[in-house]
Amino acid sequence: MADFVHEDMSELILIRSDVKDLIRCQSVCKSWYSLITSPRFINRHLNHSYNKDLFNNELGHRRIILLDDDDDHQLVGSSNGLVSAFSSKLLVGNPLTREVRHLNPPPWISLSLSWGFGYDSTTDDYKVIVGAWKGENQTCVQVLSLKSNVWRVIGEVKYIFVSEVGILFNDALHWIVRDENDKKLIISFDLSTNEFKEIPQPGDVRYECTSGSRLGIVKERLCIYRCEFSCVDIWLMKNYDVKQSWELLRHDHEMKYDIVHYLRTPPPPNDGSLFHPDKSWLRTLKYIDLHWDYIHAPLFVQSLVSPHVNVNH
Repeated sequence: MADFVHEDMSELILIRSDVKDLIRCQSVCKSWYSLITSPRFINRHLNHSYNKDLFNNELGHRRIILLDDDDDHQLVGSSNGLVSAFSSKLLVGNPLTREVRHLNPPPWISLSLSWGFGYDSTTDDYKVIVGAWKGENQTCVQVLSLKSNVWRVIGEVKYIFVSEVGILFNDALHWIVRDENDKKLIISFDLSTNEFKEIPQPGDVRYECTSGSRLGIVKERLCIYRCEFSCVDIWLMKNYDVKQSWELLRHDHEMKYDIVHYLRTPPPPNDGSLFHPDKSWLRTLKYIDLHWDYIHAPLFVQSLVSPHVNVNH
């Protein structure tokens, strides 16, 4: 009897494969191509990638940064394996599948102060958020969804954004802002409701939010930290949006390895190739002691998610 692998067994095997291997597997046969490119498989593979990283006893987080510190290139954010960046154009792409999509640039780009990118599970859509200076202590906030590719003004807030890039956590983006009284606050933007709210900060006398403070993710928790000389004070919010749950991470804390993925810049003349990896694209940096340079970097997960998947035809 001829050897064969049942379709369900094939899916169980393929779903555990890396993206680069799955791309090659698409060429094996029509049935595998149909399976691997199906929305159901892509979602199951994404969930598997998340869980694989989450339960890895050696891995803390995957993060993604631009390879070069270039003011002409801005990393907007990362969500579900998609990465958004701005150079001469606003792009969203998957660095592993090499798919790239050009988005409409926001108005008043020269006045942009802050960015954000994330997934809205209620609409199965991805959103790019930009905050532009509107006047003294006022920022105009606009949102673009990948489905519409149209910018929409959702309102003005009486803050000046201190953070350049919003930290994605708990289905919301988070920034440090300065209010009209020059007080620094943490605010969140709910990607489903398009609403802002203030997040309580630590009430401990040892805590201080300064111009050098940044937000990030550590140990699957939202954190705020500041670095002065060689000392890093990291405050973790153990229960989201609960003021009393903030705690100071000990300096002798034990951390898992973080992996940093580098996105190559600047792009060649074909600006879409910002996301096209060369042999050195997946160069990683592993470290035990959490380096403050990377705490604020967007989290990254390996996936097959396409930037074109939600395009309305």
